[in-house]
Amino acid sequence: MDYRKFGEKYYIRLDKGDEVLGSLIDICGKEGLKAAQIQGIGGCMKVTTGVFDLEKREYNKETVEGMLELISLDGNLTECEGKPYIHAHATFAYQRDGETKLLSGHLLEAVIGLTGEIVVTPADGHITRKYIDELGIRVWDFD
Repeated sequence: MDYRKFGEKYYIRLDKGDEVLGSLIDICGKEGLKAAQIQGIGGCMKVTTGVFDLEKREYNKETVEGMLELISLDGNLTECEGKPYIHAHATFAYQRDGETKLLSGHLLEAVIGLTGEIVVTPADGHITRKYIDELGIRVWDFD
């Protein structure tokens, strides 16, 4: 992993074996970021996404291993319980049995298989998270 700051944005290169969310949390913590927009592309070797089930209050998870193209990573950085918190969704393409398939949803884990190219755009502010029991999730808290 390596990164540089150009202007206000951070350009991050993730390398084979790097876990996307953990790497981003490390960088954002090191740089003292409290709120940001995150976008990226790349190639992964293991991915877990989820779609939230409101009744069960948990994610229906799907894991795929092998070569996956990270078509789009879109998310944000906030703070939860004093630590960097990333909420991201992603879409991946992969091939099985000669067919191209898609995997998308809430990003729970992604391990880089080739490289990841991610841009973090900090916001001039601080957003925290609060838990809403009725929904079973953490939402933005501007207080």
